[in-house]
Amino acid sequence: MRNKQTELLTADSFYDEISDFYEKMIDFEKNLELRKGAYQRIFPIKGIGADIGCGIGLDSIALAMNGHSIIAFDISSKMIEEVKQNALKYKVDIETHTHSFESVPKNYNGKFNYVVSVGNTIAHLDKKQLERAIKKIYGLLLPGGKVFLHILNYGLIKKENKRINNIANRDGKIIIRFYDFRKDDLDFNILSFPQNLPKEFQLVTTKHYPHTTSEIKSYLKEAGFNRIKFTKNFTGKKFNAGDSKDIFIEATKEL
Repeated sequence: MRNKQTELLTADSFYDEISDFYEKMIDFEKNLELRKGAYQRIFPIKGIGADIGCGIGLDSIALAMNGHSIIAFDISSKMIEEVKQNALKYKVDIETHTHSFESVPKNYNGKFNYVVSVGNTIAHLDKKQLERAIKKIYGLLLPGGKVFLHILNYGLIKKENKRINNIANRDGKIIIRFYDFRKDDLDFNILSFPQNLPKEFQLVTTKHYPHTTSEIKSYLKEAGFNRIKFTKNFTGKKFNAGDSKDIFIEATKEL
């Protein structure tokens, strides 16, 4: 483990840096069971799905285990390698590609019944990038297709001045996720070190953009989506800006 403190990283470099311990950080096994059950409700009819910002494949694998055909995209090549290994581990077939929202090739337009982007991926996009990403998703979907997005409720985080996102001990490795608040955005930091060697730390930082429900709704409507719904968790409970930690978004492309 090297002692490393970096400046602000792009999303691809940030996830390349943490790919070796990301699975432990997110408690993969526990969240896989949660997602499998949730996606049975959200996507009851088997189809072809795209997972954009797939990380190490948590959502892709959950969907594939439910019988969907999945193509997974991520901007980090190291994350994509983790997806491949996890797909082998869980004995599912997942097609993988190293792409951002904007670089997904046009030949995928009109190919998908579903597009998911869960795990706070869209927080890495500024307003213009998010607007373009939602238009890209609209183009990727078949008529009647559904998008399912997720972002943290940054309004609540900033209101509570909650700088610490999470502190965990994973097999003797301390992982601390925390924010630095800026005027219009946030720096998202992950500090990690062996429990018995705190000086051997690694600190990586990237930018998060605190998109609101009104902004997201306006981009979805502008792109042509309807039946837009905001919930606070995978079970579909209604979102409340004052106390919901997460924002989940469902919307449908018109037939």
